Amino acid sequence: MIEIREQIDQDEETINHIISAATSELRSVYHPTKTVIQNRTDNQVKLVAIINNNIVGTAGLIICENHIMVQGLAVSPVHRRQGVARAILEYATQRAQKEGKSELTLSTIKETGNTAYFTRMGFTVISEEMSETFENIHGNPVTLVNMSKMA
Repeated sequence: MIEIREQIDQDEETINHIISAATSELRSVYHPTKTVIQNRTDNQVKLVAIINNNIVGTAGLIICENHIMVQGLAVSPVHRRQGVARAILEYATQRAQKEGKSELTLSTIKETGNTAYFTRMGFTVISEEMSETFENIHGNPVTLVNMSKMA
């Protein structure tokens, strides 16, 4: 059983390890450009996914006027393919419905192959553009894919 709840202060260290592990895998495909300024979103609702009292995943939800944006979806490598990301996205969808939001949105880098995963989760591609904030490991542009699904 996967439990989803909002993050508490005591979760921070474990979440940082999960994000670090997920990010290190992605860095073999892309990384932020040197000129990127980190956009910290203080109004983000931070979620954790828990299996057997262990935090195994995380994501942030940004509550917008008509939708909820999912950011920073990360699952511990040893807990992948166990429905953790799906559970987080289902929670986000239910949250959107409760808050009267019509859709869930997210962005991913096409070169990671994650577009196909999110398509299987019910998302559709809204737009594709060259990312201004990320580049591949050779310094070339990567494609930012914006996706959404009805809540």
